[in-house]
Amino acid sequence: MPQFEFWEDFEEDHGKGRENGYQSLHKVLEPFLLRRVKKDVEKSLPAKVEQILRVEMSALQKQYYKWILTRNYKALAKGTRGSTSGFLNIVMELKKCCNHCHLIKPPEESERESGQEVLLSLVRSSGKLILLDKLLTRLRERGNRVLIFSQMVRMLDILAEYLTIKHYPFQRLDGSIKGEIRKQALDHFNADGSEDFCFLLSTRAGGLGINLASADTVVIFDSDWNPQNDLQAQARAHRIGQKKQVNIYRLVTKGTVEEEIIERAKKKMVLDHLVIQRMDTTGRTVLENNSGRSNSNPFNKEELTAILKFGAEDLFKELEGEESEPQEMDIDEILRLAETRENEVSTSATDELLSQFKVGGPPHPFIS
Repeated sequence: MPQFEFWEDFEEDHGKGRENGYQSLHKVLEPFLLRRVKKDVEKSLPAKVEQILRVEMSALQKQYYKWILTRNYKALAKGTRGSTSGFLNIVMELKKCCNHCHLIKPPEESERESGQEVLLSLVRSSGKLILLDKLLTRLRERGNRVLIFSQMVRMLDILAEYLTIKHYPFQRLDGSIKGEIRKQALDHFNADGSEDFCFLLSTRAGGLGINLASADTVVIFDSDWNPQNDLQAQARAHRIGQKKQVNIYRLVTKGTVEEEIIERAKKKMVLDHLVIQRMDTTGRTVLENNSGRSNSNPFNKEELTAILKFGAEDLFKELEGEESEPQEMDIDEILRLAETRENEVSTSATDELLSQFKVGGPPHPFIS
């Protein structure tokens, strides 16, 4: 393998002139990489279209989000002098809040609550779930089948409760499900005539080694630190054997750490594309950032500080107790304005990624 002993030498050889620098790096790496991509093996593979759907927090989510920031004010005030692990813990708490209020404070159980009251409480406690409820209703009517990915097992518990109350048949797979039970869930979902509508999966446990091409829709409920893990999750449906276009819906909470994490992930994907994906070779690529940090420590202190600050000022402009509920969500309008990325078999698709995501995009199948 090539070895780059000094960063200054690497920068001198490959960092000058954007295009020429990458091309020279390709020549160095090419003898050591073999890439085998789906479009080279299966020319008739249908398209995959990804859309980023941005949603507002519910009023309760806004209260919890501000409470988390206020509670950790002393740690946040230290800025880059603070602890990386401490910042990561705060980011994780905020990510939980973006997913659902019950991940921050579980509800008090009440024997008198009916199923519909529980459903209403579940949906109103998360802007994402408000949108997902509308989206699944539409998908169910159209006969689509859906994979829903989350990094958080407790979020899968909430989604399972929601699907049960809605009487949507589903299967589930996370790290605790092993062996024969795992196989039974996969076989049941993929069986001819299966009535299963959804499959709940944890991003890591469900991201490799399984075939769920009988589904044609993927929902990324919360994005992974490493964008490659989300791509692996999408590939459970968009794979050889798929007969339909695969629609990917990535849910992101507006004005929160999630938006900033997504933007940084897109930059990582562009870097990966420039260095690896443009090479006419085949093989598996694992995206690592340039400092060699592990997935468990994805950002340095400067990056974490910027992520934590994102959106906080606007949120605190709302007076205490005056947090507004998100306006009535028009799903067609959200889909129309979504950032869209469509993979294409043509070579022009490689250049498209450099412009990242298109706003608006082509007409969506939901929109007449």
